[in-house]
Amino acid sequence: MSNKMRSLLTMLGIIIGISSVIAIVSIGDSMKGVMDDIYKDIGKNRANLYVGSIEDFRSTDFFYMDDVEVLKERFGDKITYIAPSESLRSDVTIDKKVVKLNMSCIDAGFDKVQHVKMLYGRMINKSDISRKGKVVVLEQNAALKMFNKENATGETIRVKINDNLEDLLVVGVYKNEESPVLSLLQGQKMYEDSYIPYTAAFPPSYAFYMLDVFVGDKFSVSSVGDEIVSYIAGLKNREAENYQFYTVEEDQATLNGIVGGMSVAVAAIAAISLLVGGIGIMNIMLVSVTERTREIGIKKALGARTKDVLFQFLIESATLSAIGGIAGTAFGIGLVMLGGSIISLPIVVNPASIIIAVAFSMIIGIFFGYYPAKKAAKSDPIESLRYE
Repeated sequence: MSNKMRSLLTMLGIIIGISSVIAIVSIGDSMKGVMDDIYKDIGKNRANLYVGSIEDFRSTDFFYMDDVEVLKERFGDKITYIAPSESLRSDVTIDKKVVKLNMSCIDAGFDKVQHVKMLYGRMINKSDISRKGKVVVLEQNAALKMFNKENATGETIRVKINDNLEDLLVVGVYKNEESPVLSLLQGQKMYEDSYIPYTAAFPPSYAFYMLDVFVGDKFSVSSVGDEIVSYIAGLKNREAENYQFYTVEEDQATLNGIVGGMSVAVAAIAAISLLVGGIGIMNIMLVSVTERTREIGIKKALGARTKDVLFQFLIESATLSAIGGIAGTAFGIGLVMLGGSIISLPIVVNPASIIIAVAFSMIIGIFFGYYPAKKAAKSDPIESLRYE
């Protein structure tokens, strides 16, 4: 307390190091939380079935509409949804306004496996699929841009599908409820969203590379995936290795591993400043020991034991480091909260990381303060009393 500025500068290295580590770990945990929310919306039981590496490739190795129907019948309630994973893009011109539209090609029942909040009208149904209906379900923003109103049901838009101009009837309008973070990561969208029946977009002879699959909640995604791959390989007279079943859970685990690894690596680099802070504490404690040599001599002459002097300086270095750790933790959390509020990122602060950070800062103080404390404790009281 008698050397406030010196104490503050001594703690600065610890403050910077701890705040950096806390901020980086919190950002990493927050990003994992965001990814969990995103993948929760996508669907934990979702997967993609696609054609893998085949040397003597044949056109029959692709998926066709008949294959989709066969898989539906074969697996029953094990598959809650299966359809080609395709989308088309087209410019839509209405009253000299050009709106870029992305059309996701889906099957009936898509709204049963994915949360789609309908505002007006209806979603794509079985009748649209069976009769290859020229219909479209627009996202709220697309309807506003095209018709300056949300309820665009009954309106018609002209789009290009496979080089042909088609008139599509708007049968519904829905609201896209993406998380703000996902929207931020995607940036400004060039294309507005919509849904159309996949049968209206492609002829029965069209070859699909990938299928979108949702497995029933009561079944294991990986187990059902193995069954589907084995069955489709037999159907196509191929080996199971020629087809891939990639689940959303696998994708999430891979991404979480990358985010976690990057967080650890960056946090380890930031932790180097803790080493610098520890050296600073050692340096200032050596100065303190030198300044208080006479005080140490008087204490030992009055009966202070070696361990009493040792603990006095260890407690001082640990206290300096602990205060720096607490200040660094507060600063790190405040920094992350401020950044999260700016970019609308829900922040996750793990209490365990705070406890570890403060405890680690105290350990740093004790470790780097031990040598100066030991030097003070071993000093000769007669020589110390002579020191001026």
